[in-house]
Amino acid sequence: MRLALLAGGLMVLGGMAFGDEKRVIQSPPALQEAGQIPLWSLDLKSDYTFGSRIMKAGDFGSQAEYHFDLDALRNLSLFGKYYLQIGVDHERFAFSHSNDIFPYAMSSVSAEIAISYWTGDVFFPLLKLEPGIYFTRDYVTRNSLDIPMRVAMGIKINDNIYLVLGLAADPLAQTPALPIGGVNWKINDKLNFRAVFPKPRLSYIPNEALELFVAGEIQGGVFRNGPTNDRRTNNALLEYREYRTGFGASYTPKENISLEATAGWSLQRDLDYFRAGPDYKSKGAPYIKLEMSIGL
Repeated sequence: MRLALLAGGLMVLGGMAFGDEKRVIQSPPALQEAGQIPLWSLDLKSDYTFGSRIMKAGDFGSQAEYHFDLDALRNLSLFGKYYLQIGVDHERFAFSHSNDIFPYAMSSVSAEIAISYWTGDVFFPLLKLEPGIYFTRDYVTRNSLDIPMRVAMGIKINDNIYLVLGLAADPLAQTPALPIGGVNWKINDKLNFRAVFPKPRLSYIPNEALELFVAGEIQGGVFRNGPTNDRRTNNALLEYREYRTGFGASYTPKENISLEATAGWSLQRDLDYFRAGPDYKSKGAPYIKLEMSIGL
């Protein structure tokens, strides 16, 4: 079912695209002056998914979700356009209803270590590690430790097309390793298409400051559940995924400052205790999302 819903969302967008980049990967411009490359990268994401009922748990009522993610990185030059990025990330999903199966919150606090390539516009992570604690219900245990990682590289086909290949790994996940693959394509001066899993985006750029887009997204993670009175969920691993599509605008008023707003439809939210058994899916609901990126 989740694959069918995701495929439907991607059909709206015409393909699949990658997660962390704000712009399509283009032919790298001439190396900028050192002062123009930010020493710090700060990203704040906040979104709200309106209430919807959970299938097979209709008596539970309508559940809404609030999510935020704060990321702060120090950018250290290695050589050429390659940088070491070191920092911290804090992410939290909070829900309007909870019980022994449905936690009131899922959180992570992690270090972030990345080797990245400066495209002239954004940092593209080639190797990324996020060791930290991933937990629910504000209860941290020793087995909450996880080390998600990702390896990716871009291969230039021509000045307008880059092939992206890589691997995303998470030791606690139901599927510990997943391939990353796709194409970033600059169609023309106004249209960009990112066709790399797991965040599709087709963009129209009328000028340097504004980007209009339709997009898809899978967000979530794997968390160690806190203590409950239900043996199936007590200290169990919980994989959470949300599949959604939307449209929005990104505005860059000045160099190294970007503001973005998205509105759309959450196709499905999935709570899966994949080792213990319970697996619940929600009905669709609208969502709104705001993002701010600052380079200092």
